[in-house]
Order: sequence, then structure tokens, then C-alpha cells
Amino acid sequence: MLETKELNLLGELNDEQGVLEDFISDYQGSSTYVCDAISEAADHAVPISNHDIWKSAYDISEYIEDAISEGLAPVQSGSVNLIKIFTAGYYQYYSQALHTNLDIMVYNYMAEEINTYLDRLDEDILDELNIDDIESRLEDEADDFDHNNTFDFIDEIIESIKEYIDELVEELEEDEE
Repeated sequence: MLETKELNLLGELNDEQGVLEDFISDYQGSSTYVCDAISEAADHAVPISNHDIWKSAYDISEYIEDAISEGLAPVQSGSVNLIKIFTAGYYQYYSQALHTNLDIMVYNYMAEEINTYLDRLDEDILDELNIDDIESRLEDEADDFDHNNTFDFIDEIIESIKEYIDELVEELEEDEE
């Protein structure tokens, strides 16, 4: 079976792994663009209560500074709202975590779907399949995944890999005859 890959966690916030693990499943099969979904997911992950925003602001200070330097945080002379600045830092943090892990998340989702598909195969056929070829194909598809693709494109890739597996199975069955 195909093994999933470890996420590259930034490691500053406790809910980061959950946000990353839910990302693909939250949008799977939709015609949402990946880049739009990343923005939306990062926005939804930002804490709402002032207490929660302040609680980890120190831990994400680097991302708060990035948000300020990129103009995401409203910093104007005489008008500073720390909550909005910290919120922009959280957004920056989650956005970076999602972008950094996109290829891994796409690969893991496809691997899980293909593993489910492979589970239906006879053990003897499964033993003869070259899993390394299937894994290589998954890696090629997930590597440098384009943020401008839609989520339903991932499902199209999965379907093409399933067709590839069917062809391999047919060849194995013909060789046995």
C-alpha cells in the first residue's frame, strides 16, 4: 500500500495539524480554486476571541512581523489596533502552513483514495502490482501542485490513476492466462 507523508508543521500553534489535515477533505470534489481555498481556510483558522488571539501572539511574532511588512496588518501612525495586527499574523501563519504543505496534502489525499481503490483487489494481484510505479505517478502529479487548479482536478487525477491501475491489472490477468 501507499504510505502517506509527514506534514511539515511550522510548529507554533496547536491546531495547525488539524487545519492541514482537514484542508483537502473540506473542499474535495468542489470547483473551488486551491488558492482561494487556502485564503479561506487560513481566514477561518484565525481565532475569534480576543483572549485566544493574545494567547499565542508571542509564538507567532515572526508571522505578525511578516504581515506588517507585507501590508496585511493595518499599521498607521496614531491608529494601531493590536488585535487586527495579531489577526493578520495568524492569517499569515496559517496561509504559509497551507502553502508549504500543499504538495504533501494533495499527495496524501490521493494516496488514501488510491489505497481504498487498491483494497478491492485480490491479494494475489495486489502482490504482483508494482506499487512503486503507482507511487511515482502520484508524486509526479502532486509535486509543485498548481495553486490555480481546482479541487475537482485532483479527483480527475485520481480517476486517471485508477484507470492506470486497471490497465496494470488487465495486463497481469492476461499474463496469467
